[in-house]
Amino acid sequence: MILDLDEGNPMEATTTVQKSTLSLLIGIIDRPRSTLAQVLAFPRWKWAVPAVLGLLAVAILLAVSAQLLAEQAAQQQALAFSRIQGQLDNMTEAQRARVQQQMQAFASPLVVAGTAFASRAVGLFIGWAIGTLIIYFGLVVGGLEIGFGALFAGYSWTSLPFVVRDLVDAAFVMFSGALRVNPGLSYFVATGDLLADARNPLWLVTGQLDLFFLWHIVLVYALIKAARPKTGAVVLTLLYTVIYLALRVLPPLLAAQLSFG
Repeated sequence: MILDLDEGNPMEATTTVQKSTLSLLIGIIDRPRSTLAQVLAFPRWKWAVPAVLGLLAVAILLAVSAQLLAEQAAQQQALAFSRIQGQLDNMTEAQRARVQQQMQAFASPLVVAGTAFASRAVGLFIGWAIGTLIIYFGLVVGGLEIGFGALFAGYSWTSLPFVVRDLVDAAFVMFSGALRVNPGLSYFVATGDLLADARNPLWLVTGQLDLFFLWHIVLVYALIKAARPKTGAVVLTLLYTVIYLALRVLPPLLAAQLSFG
């Protein structure tokens, strides 16, 4: 199977006939460039398909892993609790009990799953907007005029590999009864201490690197080629990759540093 990443201008063949959603879902696998050109040509509500699939995959993953996530959260809270033991010694018994009760409430399966779903849902659209902006400014600097809305719709389809990733993770949880603690290549740099790993930039970066991320980058390249068939796609894709990884790593790294010192 040969991907159509470097064929002639696909916009010429896709602007006259609008394909069905099923055709686009199939085409994103073996005809990514022409498929994304079709999305760019007919962007109206095209982002809704990846959005629905993405949120559905997240819901499935959280449904099968809520209990395990709650147990993991409780373990992390217990570890964090032990690290602030000195501060707790200065509290009264009633104050310590109240702190423990609040921490336990936030570690319930429903709260953990609900918080995770809300975070993933908001993060999905914010991530799409940021990703689109990176590519949009790269294309504009290169002299291409393109509508932000059309590019947003096209970019949303490059996130479909992460839908597959969530479904694979859900299947793993169902059959193994365990969470995937070290995603991507982070296994090779993990220490076993989740709190310490969360503060390790190398663990965070390698955790993003897997086949689904690689597929996403291939689709981003195909999107850029579909929008601008001329040169510059490789450079813009590499620039996007660096910025993407930085934005994925810096927020959780900062949060971990602020939370646990």
